[in-house]
Amino acid sequence: MKTKNIKLDNLRSVAKAMNYKIELVPSLNEDNFLSSLVNWGAPLAHSGGGNLTLEVTVIEACKQARKDGIFESVVPFVLAKNAPNLNVNELVGLAFQNNQANVLGYFAELAHLFYPHSNLQKIIKLVESSKTEKRELLVTTTKMNFPELFERNAIALKWNLLVRGNVKDHLDRWSQWEQSQKKN
Repeated sequence: MKTKNIKLDNLRSVAKAMNYKIELVPSLNEDNFLSSLVNWGAPLAHSGGGNLTLEVTVIEACKQARKDGIFESVVPFVLAKNAPNLNVNELVGLAFQNNQANVLGYFAELAHLFYPHSNLQKIIKLVESSKTEKRELLVTTTKMNFPELFERNAIALKWNLLVRGNVKDHLDRWSQWEQSQKKN
């Protein structure tokens, strides 16, 4: 494939001679990540236009959930909305690669409660046998003044995660988000 850019043609020729191929991969930066989340249906006040795959976006959001509690609501909603389009094997592979199996399992189970789908069940089954046994806080915090607040979410506890989020509150919030997106 010839282009009018002689530098790109030269680079392709050199790569071909060395048995390499040139591949452009979307940049994983904060703006592209948030824009991609919006593209996949997250109700965030951010512009769209991101180009990360659904699976990369979900795993990055799982990692971000360790720093920011908003992702505990956003990720399961995005999983539920996009369940039919998920590449389950790629997503689970990325979860293991990024040490996010427990978090993905928890989010997939929440999403399945909201929107039952076989792809979400597959995720749960694939990561369940490999979840870590150590109980940990989902959102890293030093504010554990009321530990009992972290022991109320049975689904999170199943995945050895301590969270403050309440399952019923999540389900109610997602219903509201879905209704507002239908209006727009």
